[in-house]
Amino acid sequence: MNRHARSLGIAAAVSDAVLLVAAYFGAYELRYRMGWLPGLLAWDRYLLLPLLAIPTWLLFGVLLGLYWGERRAFSRDAVALAWTAVGTAIVLAAAAFLLKQQHQSRPLVVLYLAFAFFQALALRGIVRLLLRRRGLTRRRSVVVGGGEQMEEVCRALAAQPEVDLVGAITLPDAPPPPGVRHLGHLGDAERILRSEVVDEVVFVIPGTHLAEVEHAFIAAEDLGLATKLSLGFLPARKSRIDYEEVGGTPFLGFTTAPTHPISLALKRAFDIVVSAVALVLCAPLFLVIAIAIKLDSPGPVFFGQVRSGLNGRRFTLWKFRSMVVDAEKRLAALRDKNEMSGPVFKMKDDPRVTRVGRFLRRTSLDELPQFWNVLVGQMSVVGPRPPLPSEVDRYERWHRRRLSVKPGITCIWQVSGRNEIDFEDWMKLDLAYIDQWSLWLDIKIVLRTIPAVIFGRGAR
Repeated sequence: MNRHARSLGIAAAVSDAVLLVAAYFGAYELRYRMGWLPGLLAWDRYLLLPLLAIPTWLLFGVLLGLYWGERRAFSRDAVALAWTAVGTAIVLAAAAFLLKQQHQSRPLVVLYLAFAFFQALALRGIVRLLLRRRGLTRRRSVVVGGGEQMEEVCRALAAQPEVDLVGAITLPDAPPPPGVRHLGHLGDAERILRSEVVDEVVFVIPGTHLAEVEHAFIAAEDLGLATKLSLGFLPARKSRIDYEEVGGTPFLGFTTAPTHPISLALKRAFDIVVSAVALVLCAPLFLVIAIAIKLDSPGPVFFGQVRSGLNGRRFTLWKFRSMVVDAEKRLAALRDKNEMSGPVFKMKDDPRVTRVGRFLRRTSLDELPQFWNVLVGQMSVVGPRPPLPSEVDRYERWHRRRLSVKPGITCIWQVSGRNEIDFEDWMKLDLAYIDQWSLWLDIKIVLRTIPAVIFGRGAR
């Protein structure tokens, strides 16, 4: 997130916080039909409402991208605000129940969040309208370069409502894209940029001509114009691009893994809270399972196995033991009965599984100790399942990308059939999770995991 986007995001968050305060007093006034001055004597009875609603609203706003400072469609902001209002309502209802706030007025809560939603939506609409009327949302762009991609970029820019495509400056002897005003050739770039009203210059340069545009690039910078450089000369990939400086040298970073620092920090906070609560609440269940395992078969209660984590880091994954103690040694004799494609081994009626182990696997209770792996930071609640190093050694190149995020206890594979899905589709589901990752996606996967565990879909 650049400085401009960060400033816009902070401004949006501050304005929403102010509107939430105003919405509270507006809702209180409407609910109890009092004048402002008399109402001030009793409003503090419900003071917990805005004190809890404001941070909750801002948290949901961050998760849904309201405060990232990005250019987004108004409809997208409206949907995000609606989900923020619904999420805040759920948190307020849960807090009222847990804190036994019997005096809490449900009509007041509904009015409060309705006021907050429509005020935030109206403010965004008014700001967009004022900026549009003053022409501040439109920018005049000039495209510099050549090649087939230049035509695609010009067409894309012309289709954006906030862009006025002034024209194109082309490489020597290169024709302009059809329907685009030809401003001249690269050698005249400085003169053209001086004579035209331009807000930004977009460079679309074939890889073999990069050196030729240095003069035009420096001229645009010296003239104070915003510049963009198309990376079309690089292979088209799924990576997200970040900018950073190291010792004064600019770098472009490419990564397919999630990188947004706020979202990742919230994901880690979610992991810590969920794993700590799960370990505490499940402690009595741990004792019952431990006794059952000991009574069923000789051997330790827990089974530790080396797995591959983030970018290949090895760690010990913990589970309740569900197999006989010499299960690893007996695996070679069962290889020809593998029912899963790829390098993984899955067998429906594995003779190494104990009686208690079958129940633990069917109910996924054997996975509970992995909340410890989550708590210490080796795993996440949601993420691709951690593979064995021997499986990773047999991965194809594109399979390894699933190691670019922390492994998890549950993921899309777990809620989509698990062992009923073949290996290739399993890998594609994990990569789809990485490419589409958001905190909201994690929450949806966790909610879908509950019925999948209860009904034991795909568990073996």
